[in-house]
Amino acid sequence: MNVIKQRNWTDQELALAGFEQYDRIKQVVMARRLPESEAPLTINTEWGEQLVADTGYAICYRAGDVIQPSLLDYYHWPVEPYIFDDTYRPWDQRNWTPTKTEQHLIKLGCRPYYKLSSVWAKEITHPIWMQSPEHQQPVEVGPGRYLIIGIQGEPYTMGADEFYSRYEQEQEKPKSVITKLLNFFRR
Repeated sequence: MNVIKQRNWTDQELALAGFEQYDRIKQVVMARRLPESEAPLTINTEWGEQLVADTGYAICYRAGDVIQPSLLDYYHWPVEPYIFDDTYRPWDQRNWTPTKTEQHLIKLGCRPYYKLSSVWAKEITHPIWMQSPEHQQPVEVGPGRYLIIGIQGEPYTMGADEFYSRYEQEQEKPKSVITKLLNFFRR
């Protein structure tokens, strides 16, 4: 079984494997550090995966439009501390006014951030096995999801709607030089 795991990838390797680079759309992400009293935190995703976050992980939340009864009722995902520190920054728009749901998350200990790094991604067309830092063991991921390789080489997946809402699509930005060269030589 070939399992995609976190490692140092080169741009050339990723491009040859069919990945393309996508920039993150700047948007508010509410986040807080997971305290020892709540760790480990097991997160059951909408697509059936179990992710485990340990003390110090950043737990990121999508505020949405409806105030939820508790913190864990908001859509949320874990990010390893060093990856969060490398890829997220405090929200920096001076005239920002938090929505009611963002205000609620602030009262629950979250702060506003944005993700600044680009990623490599491709749509999964056949089942694959992968293991992100938050997975206890490899998981099978089916077609239709996006496989993403983050700035630290960490693999993770998300559905198409989530991917399109977070990342600028290829036609909106010029392709990297490596992608252009590879496409030229594939002809």
